Amino acid sequence: MAVASRSAVMVTLVRAQLTSIGVVDDPYAVRMLPPSGRRVAAAFRLPGLRRLARNEPTQRYLAARTLVFDRFVRDALDDGIRQVVVVGAGYDSRSWRMARPDVTFYEVDQPATQALKRARAPEGGPVYVPADATDPRLRDLLVDAGFRPDQRSALLLEGMVVYFGEAQPVADLLTLLGELGHDGSRLAVSFERGFDRQPALRLLAKAMYRGSGETSYFRLPVEDAAAFLDDTGWTIDRLLTSAELREEYLAGTPLPELPDTLAFIATATR
Repeated sequence: MAVASRSAVMVTLVRAQLTSIGVVDDPYAVRMLPPSGRRVAAAFRLPGLRRLARNEPTQRYLAARTLVFDRFVRDALDDGIRQVVVVGAGYDSRSWRMARPDVTFYEVDQPATQALKRARAPEGGPVYVPADATDPRLRDLLVDAGFRPDQRSALLLEGMVVYFGEAQPVADLLTLLGELGHDGSRLAVSFERGFDRQPALRLLAKAMYRGSGETSYFRLPVEDAAAFLDDTGWTIDRLLTSAELREEYLAGTPLPELPDTLAFIATATR
């Protein structure tokens, strides 16, 4: 039986910290945390721990990643797309932060994670689709929830394909999403390469992930990204390496520079 995602709690904890220092704007992050997470979030607002977190490479990357996906969604909605699918949503808050009267957000995730989220989340928000991302019935489950395959959509895979273990399940999911989306649909997907955490935060992450099965395995070389996406029915529009993320999203923030080999993010069109 699948357990609730612990990596999603860690990411939400980081978003809460980034919000407290003004790098991102996610007023829902603290609310989504369990009581223990809220205590850690409060502790990281103390000056010493705040400096420790600010210098953490993972936090710098997650700041850039959040800002990239935020812009991706805003641009898609500004272009007339009216349905957004967040696969492996965790405690994502964009359905509240970016709500528009005529836009529907669909969140796909494990039932255990969604149950905890729904207990903490405010009213409104997404249409919840309790399902594993590898479920071959995913298209039908989305359609049953109201998704319209005959309309363009924005599809988000933020921080999740790294946990798939190998390339084929990632390719299968990207292919399914390509077949699901109408022509002109857009995709944003992040490819992490594992995180080089500081010792103190490494211990915290290890304690939180213990027994969760969420271990980083799949790492796509950046030079293979275009062919990999093309084989699954997507054409890359932009490939944002650490250098682009640093220049476009972190310049002017209080965060140190992003390491060069941490991750990359691709946006693509069907």
